[in-house]
Amino acid sequence: MANEFLAVSDGTFTLSETEAKNQFYFYRNDEEVLTDIDREPMDLYQAYIMRKMMNGEITDMVMNDIYSETSDDGRCIRLTICDIGERPIKSNNSTVRDKQPNFIKRLFNKIFG
Repeated sequence: MANEFLAVSDGTFTLSETEAKNQFYFYRNDEEVLTDIDREPMDLYQAYIMRKMMNGEITDMVMNDIYSETSDDGRCIRLTICDIGERPIKSNNSTVRDKQPNFIKRLFNKIFG
């Protein structure tokens, strides 16, 4: 079952894991162009995280930056999840750390170890 990817759906939209770690595809189930999108991608990502927590796969606090890219045809959004202070590189699946340290991340590391 290594090729089985978790997906969550609200009936209209789906958020699905990809082969790349921390990347997801968000699309309409009827394969139409994404229009009038508000919080649907974030709501489905939250449902995904909650499902992982309920299954015991995530036990820590989740704090991430989320980047999105829309396909040329407007039918799919690729979400890339990065640690706070990191940003995705479009040429490959690795990330690069910003040069300035993130104040919030340092604060949380100090408080929570």
